[in-house]
Amino acid sequence: MPNIEKFDLVVLGSGPGGEKGAAQAAYFGKRVALVERSAEVGGACVHTGTLPSKTLRETALYLTGFRRRELYGMSVRLDRKKSLRQLVGRLHAVTEEQTRQIRRNLARHSVSVVSGRAAFEDSRTVAVLDPDGNASRRLSADVFLIATGSSPFLPPGTAGDPDVVDSDRILNLDRVPTTMTVVGGGVIGTEYACLFAALGTRLTLVEGRDRLLGGVDEELSTAIELSLERMGAQILLGDAVESITREPGRATNALRLRLKSGRRIRADKVLFSVGRAGNTAGLNLEKIGVSVTPRGHVSVNEHFQTSVAHIYAVGDVIGFPALASTSMEQGRVAMCHAFGITYKTAMPPYTPYGIYSIPEISSIGPSEQELKTQGVDYEIGRARFENNARGQIIGEEEGIIKILFDPKTRKLLGAHILGDQATELIHVPMFVLAHGGTIDSFIDAVFNFPTLAESFKYAAYDGLQRLERRSRPSDGAERATRCDPATRSYFAGVDLSRPGLVPGRPSTVCIMDRWRRCRFVTWAYEATGSGILPEEVEAIGSVLAIGCGEEAPEDLLAGLRRRGRGIVGETSEDCVEVVLARPADLWKAWSEVGKRKGTSSPTARRLRYDILRTESLEFPVGPDAIHDDQLDAAAAAYAAYLWATKQASAQGAYVTAAAHG
Repeated sequence: MPNIEKFDLVVLGSGPGGEKGAAQAAYFGKRVALVERSAEVGGACVHTGTLPSKTLRETALYLTGFRRRELYGMSVRLDRKKSLRQLVGRLHAVTEEQTRQIRRNLARHSVSVVSGRAAFEDSRTVAVLDPDGNASRRLSADVFLIATGSSPFLPPGTAGDPDVVDSDRILNLDRVPTTMTVVGGGVIGTEYACLFAALGTRLTLVEGRDRLLGGVDEELSTAIELSLERMGAQILLGDAVESITREPGRATNALRLRLKSGRRIRADKVLFSVGRAGNTAGLNLEKIGVSVTPRGHVSVNEHFQTSVAHIYAVGDVIGFPALASTSMEQGRVAMCHAFGITYKTAMPPYTPYGIYSIPEISSIGPSEQELKTQGVDYEIGRARFENNARGQIIGEEEGIIKILFDPKTRKLLGAHILGDQATELIHVPMFVLAHGGTIDSFIDAVFNFPTLAESFKYAAYDGLQRLERRSRPSDGAERATRCDPATRSYFAGVDLSRPGLVPGRPSTVCIMDRWRRCRFVTWAYEATGSGILPEEVEAIGSVLAIGCGEEAPEDLLAGLRRRGRGIVGETSEDCVEVVLARPADLWKAWSEVGKRKGTSSPTARRLRYDILRTESLEFPVGPDAIHDDQLDAAAAAYAAYLWATKQASAQGAYVTAAAHG
């Protein structure tokens, strides 16, 4: 049996937490050994998780011209075989460079890297085992740091088929699939769903809960749902996979999935993303008294000490938040505590959270839902990138900055960003939060122009306007302005046909002038109806059609009544400002009149575009760049115009499609 080698610190695992913890202790003169079971250092972050998925994302966006096609209406055809070589080639280049960088960092700090699998013999000694399970070295230390990471959890009965994969094996691509089903709408599942949807894969995402990204501010998670649907993905919420079978002899779509709902799906590949388990098997932690959960996660205190005081654990192996950024800092903080170094004594109270979906999401501080649950009074400020000069230059129409603040003191409580560069922009509010600052920090600052960061200033101004509206008396009395609806300057439509109306849900509004020129804006849903139309449109006068499904949005209608907006059937015609419309019924009627079929199909976007263009509606984008929700909003706006000009009637509050062709 090998002799015992003595160190100050032995680290298990060379991922972000292990590497930074080892380097931190070594920097302050400690003798450190690091045990790594894989052939290369870096852990899942470098080889199967964080960096590979983000590299694939950026490469996919570049190869497909995703941003350019949205901006210029380009149609890009993907060469799947050539693209696969480029995707994998770029992935390997980044992985190799990061591996070299980590090795250089460990060598610079004189950290001894030991290859093999670690197992505790006792609480002060680990054996390093070779592939045959024999001890090649034995290491003793005063302090141990467990940073062994995690592995994807694959449900029982799903292993064995090469096309049923987890988030590690999805990187071993043999082709860009034509169809894919992603099971699990958490961070990893959503990121890969966006990636493959951008590559043109017909994608279905199955999630058992009632929304994607359960821990994210609901306004942003619903925006990601909309973004995926705009990319052609199908999202099935409140459902789960019961069985997967393979149909022999089929070259594509050979997998058949049966869901709990009874729905059946065919797929080329299936990706399971249903959580991760801590890599603690074989470490003998139970033997030395270290507590481990059923999912393999190690329990720690605020200093990252386990139930054995001189053994620490950080990173994915301890569970949430399982981010590379927090893992690095956990490693540093843990080792400063272990060796009494008064350098980093605790984790900061606020750490950013980044999701590399398309578009990106990043948050810091509590979500709106968390503040409600805690009973904390708050106000919101929003700024959309579609109204920002830089956003208009780069074609970023979905982006939003949302800040939450105390209405009494204006102290910033949290910030949530969706859009291009969200994971970079989040560091602006991070420093305001860290210093207990108010939203005046954004108002007083001077930002470069044009930049997306400038949106923080306008989010703060929006928040101030909301505070001012709080102090106004209710405008519930019906407004005195009366005029023939046909003479109004604008006709607008809002698409609320998708189920699941929640505060803040991004909803598309089409504003059409008398010359039928259309523009699109995004409204964050509020049951009061506040902000549904721009102020200049409200001031001049309009007719708004609320596009909905079978059920009317009663909360919104009640809010509009309280704000004095006349609803058709409830007031005299010259006071009507709001009508209802069902876009699905409009498309059906218009297609039948024009002898067009299939306008309710997602593949018939061009047909619906042509129907409205035939009626002389003008759009800011072409048929390849317009989205289904924009077309539905435009259909509602046109229905408002038809009703106002008496070319269509209303049954109850709903506009019936006029006979035109």
